[in-house]
Amino acid sequence: VLATLTGSISGLYDKYLLKEFDRMTVQVWYTFYQFLIMSGILLWLWYPQRANSTPFRWKWSILLISVFLCTADFAYFFALSYDDSMISIVSMVRRSGVIVSFVCGALFLKEKNIQSKAIDVLLVLLGMFFLYLGSK
Repeated sequence: VLATLTGSISGLYDKYLLKEFDRMTVQVWYTFYQFLIMSGILLWLWYPQRANSTPFRWKWSILLISVFLCTADFAYFFALSYDDSMISIVSMVRRSGVIVSFVCGALFLKEKNIQSKAIDVLLVLLGMFFLYLGSK
């Protein structure tokens, strides 16, 4: 419930920012702040324990994740930049990314408790369906 509320507040705030600023300006600042937060977490949690836990190994997936995250953020800010875009629809589509995580976890990572998680994913899909019906 808390994640839904904060996600809704975040979407409304993003919509407000996009009325005040250009969408690329919002994305650049968002990416900059995300970099600062992630760097702080990296320096606080990983760096002191790097020898004992997980040593850093470069993989091309690191760069690809960055590119895909920036692309997804661009699409999100682009969708919100329209005056008639509906926050409820855009937020639900954004949150539907859990479907990809669920499928990849089930297929590649042999995730446990698939049935209980499948019910949650079905509820997300049902919510998207009802939002689609309500927007017509």
